[in-house]
Amino acid sequence: MTEPTIGLSVDAFLESVRTAFDNAGQIVPWPLHVARIAPYYSDVEAVDLVRRLHTLRAKGLGPAEIVALYPSASSAKSLMLDLVPGMKDAGLPVAERLDFVDTVFAGLAERESGDVFCRDGTHRLLTDGEASEFARTARWWDATTVDGRELAQAAFALSGAAQSLVWSLHFYGWTDISFVIHGPYQVTGPDGWSRVLVVRDFFDISPGVLWPQLPVPPCRTIRLSTLHDDTDEFSIDIFNHLLHRNALLASTTATSLDVDGATVADVSAARAMSDAIVSIVRQQKKVVDGLSVRELATKFVESRYYAFRDWRAATGDSWRPPEEVYRRLRDVPLPPDPSSEPSWDELRDIFDPRLDWPATTG
Repeated sequence: MTEPTIGLSVDAFLESVRTAFDNAGQIVPWPLHVARIAPYYSDVEAVDLVRRLHTLRAKGLGPAEIVALYPSASSAKSLMLDLVPGMKDAGLPVAERLDFVDTVFAGLAERESGDVFCRDGTHRLLTDGEASEFARTARWWDATTVDGRELAQAAFALSGAAQSLVWSLHFYGWTDISFVIHGPYQVTGPDGWSRVLVVRDFFDISPGVLWPQLPVPPCRTIRLSTLHDDTDEFSIDIFNHLLHRNALLASTTATSLDVDGATVADVSAARAMSDAIVSIVRQQKKVVDGLSVRELATKFVESRYYAFRDWRAATGDSWRPPEEVYRRLRDVPLPPDPSSEPSWDELRDIFDPRLDWPATTG
């Protein structure tokens, strides 16, 4: 990829980030601001991942194979927002930063079927043909009947509970470490009408290595697929946000629910799983409330390293942070909360791999 093209990709990425920030609105943060935790790990992680990128290339992996080591395509984008500042903290040159970013964007372009920055309001992991085939072969339940409506309600509740659990485990914006939403796809539904397909994939619910004190959830994976009529409009941004005008159930014509690879059509079973997951979320809140500030910081960093576990496994190492990071977490005083939140113009400069830190700030 030529340098002007890289610049266009970075600009497109930054604009899509701004759109996603606007869509997110006021986010309920975790107990610690990321600016207080970054000094413990961001520079160490950045140097480590750049080194591993070179190692993976030397092993013969191309951009698409490297991107496949992320938990999800979405996570490759959201995690970049911490990684780029870490590269700057580490003093890595612009060329190294752009090389890493460009490799990820190139890999995403190979693995996704639509615009990787979701500028058209879609996050397309399936081709048109794959989406049509899925809509044709999935086991759908008619959501316009009384029984089907009840199942759809239970399925949405289960999805909401699972998303709350992922949110509570991986620190606000990192839900795509365990969950991804994709679509909307234009397909033909089982009723023969043109429909909109939206797919929610939970692929790593409640990783026990991060939170061993929590009970094992009732399932490990959930896929909720839904078909919608044209009474609503759907879009998805780069941060996994599904946007729509009306209540989801209002436009839903059919649902398909798979848990751990098996179809679920029993309302009671879906509700029982939802209740069990909500119970774990409540327990997780108690766990988090009982952690010290340093324990919270440690969990934050471990979650971040967990996201890159396959990168480290592919290069022969444990996913856990190195001793230097744990030493900092033990010995270095925690920075104070920032006095104010940065403006978008400031954030844009922070996230732009082409820009160094201003000389006045070190």
